[in-house]
Amino acid sequence: MSTRKISISQLRKGMFIHELDISWMQSPFLRHRRKISTNNDIALLKKAGVKNLSIDLSRGNDVQAEVKESTKINQTDSVLETSSILSPVEEKKQIKKDLGKAELSEELKVAKVLQGKISQLVNQLGNMIKEGQAVSVKDITPVIDETLESISRNDQALLTMLHLHRQDLKLSDHGFGVFAVILPLALKLGCTEDEVNELGMAALLHDTGWSRLPMHLLGKKKAYTPAEMQLIKQHPSIVENVLNKSEDFPDTVKVLVKQHHESNDGSGYPGQLKKDQIHKLTEILQVADLYDEYIHGLTDQPGMLPANALKKIYHDARKGLFSETVVSEMIHVMGIFPLTSAIELSNGEKALVIEIDKQKPLLPRVKIIYENNGQVCKSEKIIDLANQNEDDNISIVKVIDPIDDVDDPLGLLRVVSV
Repeated sequence: MSTRKISISQLRKGMFIHELDISWMQSPFLRHRRKISTNNDIALLKKAGVKNLSIDLSRGNDVQAEVKESTKINQTDSVLETSSILSPVEEKKQIKKDLGKAELSEELKVAKVLQGKISQLVNQLGNMIKEGQAVSVKDITPVIDETLESISRNDQALLTMLHLHRQDLKLSDHGFGVFAVILPLALKLGCTEDEVNELGMAALLHDTGWSRLPMHLLGKKKAYTPAEMQLIKQHPSIVENVLNKSEDFPDTVKVLVKQHHESNDGSGYPGQLKKDQIHKLTEILQVADLYDEYIHGLTDQPGMLPANALKKIYHDARKGLFSETVVSEMIHVMGIFPLTSAIELSNGEKALVIEIDKQKPLLPRVKIIYENNGQVCKSEKIIDLANQNEDDNISIVKVIDPIDDVDDPLGLLRVVSV
């Protein structure tokens, strides 16, 4: 990545901001790193007090002959543009309002490519950890930036990819799954830009220490022996030791990786730490990690339905193992009926959840798979439960386990691709 430091007076449309000289809280945008698309963006940055910044030359324009450009703007245009400037608070509200504005079908194409990049990166990191090679932040941040851009366009695309059935159990898929959960959750919780980046890095790295362990233990689906547990408990320290050789990793990332199996009641590992000794961001990583483990059966238990995974994590939060606030926000991000959930409707039809209405979580958009007579739906039929006709009153009555041959005789409710 090549960057250049410039003054705010040199900033132009088409440049990509890498870093500002003000804090995240002072910024008019949700994220510092973004491409400048309008002169209004520049005006907002000036109003927020930005004097100097750095731009990423690999993702946007370099400094041009700005004098020629500026002479083209007449005084009338400047007045009109200035009058349309949104306040920093209004801009943030508008960005939050626009989350999910891209069509899910379109963003899924981007999400598929991103999933491949993220899984490949986790593989590379795992190999480096296995060999004890130092890793670098600069290898990770571009993927975090791309993922946050996808979430800003539609926050359900990556979550759809997360919920697809996995034919094989791979560390790279698990890294992707935790990463896909943790970023929207961190944004929902109002984490700072640095915290979002640290959580993203920790999600990609947290289980790469497994690369030095016997891989048959991953997804064993049977109780581990004491000897096996002793091996498994080494994986956080394996990653931490390698990160200590890596000069540019924030200390917070090392702490998160080391602590992601600790528990508020002191029953975790490797340090048997208790609540006040555990970093505040750790439980965000913990619940994201557990969710992916639960739904894909990555440890000594078989996989479970997404809705049941959320219930289990919520019950653990009620017992004090996790923050109820963090878990409640994760349920809000996932939805009461997470994407790709198989459900039965009050009219007897069986369907898949394909899109969530965050304002009406009990009423998602669903795709009918089986008609109420048990026959396969022959033509595409999609129902938006939140926007039905007045005469319709269709609701979800239960979640279906797609492994059940009675509920899903043809195996059509287990989603393996989109």
